[in-house]
Amino acid sequence: MKRAVALALCALLCFASFAEDGDSTPRAEYPSGLYSDSCILVEAETGEVLFEKDADSRRYPASTTKIMTLIVSIERKDGREIVTVPASAGEISMDSTRVPVYYGEKMPLRDLWYGLIYNSGNDAANAIAELTSGSVKAFVEDMNTKAEELGLKSTHFTNPHGLHSQQHYTTCRDMAELTRYCLENDLFREITFSTGYTMQPTSKRGELFLDHHYGITDFSTKYYYPYARGIKTGYTSKAGQCFVGAADKDGRELVVVIMHCGFTKPEKWVDAKKLFEYGFQVLEDRED
Repeated sequence: MKRAVALALCALLCFASFAEDGDSTPRAEYPSGLYSDSCILVEAETGEVLFEKDADSRRYPASTTKIMTLIVSIERKDGREIVTVPASAGEISMDSTRVPVYYGEKMPLRDLWYGLIYNSGNDAANAIAELTSGSVKAFVEDMNTKAEELGLKSTHFTNPHGLHSQQHYTTCRDMAELTRYCLENDLFREITFSTGYTMQPTSKRGELFLDHHYGITDFSTKYYYPYARGIKTGYTSKAGQCFVGAADKDGRELVVVIMHCGFTKPEKWVDAKKLFEYGFQVLEDRED
């Protein structure tokens, strides 16, 4: 008994000495208790994976699909161009999210891009597709060609908006790689990182203010994370809650992809914040 007490006291003294004289910098706490079935955290510049969980399983991306829709269009078109919304904008299911935009409306293409991201408009997705590639079908082919060019081997698209299809899938790893590529484009950053945008009035409506209401970028919520930026959420009953986001702190940028994360919005914000905090702590630990 005396020997056990002595050993315990020795250990305590050694720990106290280390805390005084050694490295007392806090170490990153490995993420646990995540809601998401699949996720990945990468450093944007290098692509280094800092954390992953089932990152190579095929998942339905829901509206995070619109990341690819946006980059394909902005690489090929001038957002200042005044366009006429085609009839295909209305060729979506009744339960679709809408900007809304209407057949025959005239507006800058840039307004459709913002409506695509902020209001997650499936109507805007179809309109952008036709206006960019001539038809929705041709645009989807362009989306898959872009995926092949980027080496996204576990990704296939069947539409520009993300409504469910068994042949419309990706992985967290592929989506992270796509997002890293997109972040090299300044206009993509401007659109997906902004906190609000006002669409110009048309013959069918007045000005329309857009705000994406992301809990992780809204300082009035308990999920707020000050370094978070955009990018896109998604949800269908098959995909569950999805989120692709970025965070920037002290000049270091992280990308997080979360998929199949329960069925209520807050769960993805909890996971994203936990992963971002872990990632930045890992980077800070390396510098000490």
